[in-house]
Amino acid sequence: MRYSLRTSESPLDLPGETLRRVTVASYEAEEIIQNFQALLDTLDFKAELVEVGVGRFQFRKRKKALREFTALTIALWGIALHRSFPNNAQVFFEQFRATAPLLAAQSVEAQRLNTRLNIYVDLLLAKKDTDFLPVAQYFAEVFALRANDTDRLRLKLSLRMRSLYKLIFNRLV
Repeated sequence: MRYSLRTSESPLDLPGETLRRVTVASYEAEEIIQNFQALLDTLDFKAELVEVGVGRFQFRKRKKALREFTALTIALWGIALHRSFPNNAQVFFEQFRATAPLLAAQSVEAQRLNTRLNIYVDLLLAKKDTDFLPVAQYFAEVFALRANDTDRLRLKLSLRMRSLYKLIFNRLV
């Protein structure tokens, strides 16, 4: 549940003054999931693909990178859910995993995406939204990025993950 401030007049208020009252706004799981699915469908990882060295015609590597970024995005959404809806986050996340076409299908690709998602959830579990460097390090290892650029790329990927997290968090509902 999210809290929103609304002003309302009360007979006990002084003339011309209003009190601020906190009201609870509840959200249904379907609404939260649909918002995230719409966001996920519109995300374009072109800049991130360039960052990890995936070219336009590297089809297999591109597919793998898109799977990694999709899994990371879903895991970041899970962290944002826990921050905004601490009581219902796990229910929302599990319902998404059970109903999302990308994850719920019985295909090999869905199984791979679920495996990658589990890895990112575990990586993010320790520091949640405070530090994305361990995840960026993992990305550098997955894509076997050049050792001489590793520190720069880790920092750059970490900043991209932070901005992606902020985008997800700001558009949660």
